[in-house]
Amino acid sequence: MMDSGTKEPAATARPLHGQWAVVTGASKGIGRGIAERFVAAGADVVLVARSVGPLEAARDDLQSGARDGQIVQCLPADTSSTASVQELFASLADTVPHLNVFVANAGSGVVTPFLDLPLDEWNNALALNLTGTFLGCQLAARAMARSPQENMAILVVSSIRAVGVRPGRLAYAVTKAGLNQLVRVAAYELAPLGIRVNALSPGITATPLALEGNPEIFAEMVEEVPMGRAGTPSDMAEGALYLCSPTANFVTGANLVVDGGESLY
Repeated sequence: MMDSGTKEPAATARPLHGQWAVVTGASKGIGRGIAERFVAAGADVVLVARSVGPLEAARDDLQSGARDGQIVQCLPADTSSTASVQELFASLADTVPHLNVFVANAGSGVVTPFLDLPLDEWNNALALNLTGTFLGCQLAARAMARSPQENMAILVVSSIRAVGVRPGRLAYAVTKAGLNQLVRVAAYELAPLGIRVNALSPGITATPLALEGNPEIFAEMVEEVPMGRAGTPSDMAEGALYLCSPTANFVTGANLVVDGGESLY
């Protein structure tokens, strides 16, 4: 047992020390929580999001909490646009010496009944949640394959809605179900390269988007969680850190559910 005057080993205290991580949808919510946890774990982190103002604010905040020599950068990108994702990775190639961790977190959904779901809304969900995530993961894997590292991990943020049914969430649920299979196939194909691919499936989470969208529905959903509360971005970040750190170096193709028991019934 270490005494109070003994420092915790760097590999334990900062499991991502010296590693580069990219997190999409990182200006707020779950993505912001994951990026903050990665910074605390010692990683150099690139934050990616569409809105420049919130993105730069998140970068400044996280940089203020980083250690000397640790880098927090931001790159604006719209991951629903294939051209924007391609431009993002071209920029990363010029600014990041190697890529250890890629977190495909960007995504969104709205509640629309099946009979009222417009085609544009369906296509937008596919572009952001599914196609954009696929392309980001593919380009991240290619970058990792070009410059292999000891720890190479891709994490896709899915949702428990991929396997359950709630009215009005068709497009969101379908895209998240697609992501789960994307993770399984990619994990199998990339394993010989040493690249691990896993999914994180949050339940209801107290993000700004969820809290501001419809507080009454949010409160009703929280009542259904067996552990009696909504998840937090920090809860999700701890799961993400495990899956992306060397601690999970024999874990691939997994789907870690972090939902307080919400999906058990």
